[in-house]
Amino acid sequence: MAMGRTLTSLVLLFASIRLGDASSHAHRESHDVSKTRVGSRVSAGEPVSAQEGDVAAGILRRLSASDYSGASKSLSELEPWQLILSTLLVLVLGSLAAGAGVGGGGLFVPIYWLILDAGPKGAVPLSKATILGGAIGNFVSIGFQRHPNANRPMIDYEASTFMQSGELLGVVFGVLLNMLLPPIFIIVFLIIILSYNTVGTLKKGFSTRAKENVALVKARDVPAPKLDSMPVSEENDDAHPSPREEEAGEEPVEAGEEPVEAGEKPPEVVSAELQAILDADAKQFPLWAWSLLLPMTLYTIGYAIIKKEVLDRCEPIGYWIWYLTPIPVLGGIMVLTAWLLRKKHEQRIMADYQFLPEDMQWTQQMLSKFPKVALLAGVTAGLLGIGGGMVIGPLFLQIGMQAQVGTSSCAFMILFTALSGVVQYVAAGYLGWELALWCIGFGFISGQIGQRAVNKILKMTGRPSYVIFLLAAIIGLACVSMTVAGVAKIAVDVVDNGKTVADIFEFSTEDFECPGR
Repeated sequence: MAMGRTLTSLVLLFASIRLGDASSHAHRESHDVSKTRVGSRVSAGEPVSAQEGDVAAGILRRLSASDYSGASKSLSELEPWQLILSTLLVLVLGSLAAGAGVGGGGLFVPIYWLILDAGPKGAVPLSKATILGGAIGNFVSIGFQRHPNANRPMIDYEASTFMQSGELLGVVFGVLLNMLLPPIFIIVFLIIILSYNTVGTLKKGFSTRAKENVALVKARDVPAPKLDSMPVSEENDDAHPSPREEEAGEEPVEAGEEPVEAGEKPPEVVSAELQAILDADAKQFPLWAWSLLLPMTLYTIGYAIIKKEVLDRCEPIGYWIWYLTPIPVLGGIMVLTAWLLRKKHEQRIMADYQFLPEDMQWTQQMLSKFPKVALLAGVTAGLLGIGGGMVIGPLFLQIGMQAQVGTSSCAFMILFTALSGVVQYVAAGYLGWELALWCIGFGFISGQIGQRAVNKILKMTGRPSYVIFLLAAIIGLACVSMTVAGVAKIAVDVVDNGKTVADIFEFSTEDFECPGR
């Protein structure tokens, strides 16, 4: 109860500076003075009267709206300052999230909840629409970029496709836990997991920065060759690899390294098998990956719509049979992806493929470990009600992916999950077209700003560690933001909806029960 009173006071303080929240201008004028007084007295720790408590209850009722009507408003129903302030915050935070390769849903929900008065439920579809716009903006940039160290796309399609199927399957079970567990448990899990990811990502950032410092020192210590006195020789020609050598991943002879001995030449002829592998890897949009990703997305959309709009919980057999269909469908796609990646790895080994240090090698050990990681990421995302980016992004970095490739691959995966979520909300009538287009549009702009800013910084500094630090900052900020929002929702339930402390710790089966019983 003490926590509830504290958050009620904070809400009152926030309300004391708000305008346009009453039904008419005259009603606002009559309460402005009293609200200001309440805010000042609350901030001083003084008690409020019963009448002022009624004002607080009205505010809390609005904040605890139990439907999605807030996401279906027209733009004309909103005050100009609400649109301007929320849009500015979305542009700033969305740009940072896009640069870090995450969706930013943990940052957008409180903005739409508190500033646009969408309520805790209505804020979710608006957040999904914003994430979709940002993901489209991201893909416009990263979809056509090339790997910084190899002749292939920036997006790791192999890891993304494998992770996507496992994550979507894990989300099904995560959502089950979310509906069963008490809200206080979910908040505790959220704090633990996102705090852990924040600390782990920071450690990865510092270790990456240390390696960058060593590389920069070595680069400064290597004397530059004098062009006017450099003879044209076979050794110097070898220092500039041919296009075929670059595609094969062979390291060029740098200044200061031992030259090729007389009579020895680096291999210039690439086998037909290796060339076929290199050509397949170089494709910007590999058909095999898209032929798996698109059906997964379409199935996920259809699965959710049928489960919600067609099936009846009062007929549990059909409902639960359909509920568990992701296991054979998404699980089957995950097994198929693992088989394809194993065949690819075997072909690369046979062709003497030169792997980069940060490349994913699909050994039997990795193929056994990766699905578990993907499922865990999906369960975590579904349980906490967040996008997978704040879980998958750090995971990609921990398994050794190059920073820019990891964040780009994570951002690419968000495109499909966000599209699925928005289509489901629109089909259910929970998202109005005006706010949907508004959120998607400014989300797109934020995605473009974020990607362009990160690319410019990386070109200027050559330090991928900046991307890792940005990711850690976004996860930490989202942890704080979502914790505050979750605690505020619990306080609203206690103060305004009459729930007791015991109710906060109660497991719920309401979402699985027949509504008529």
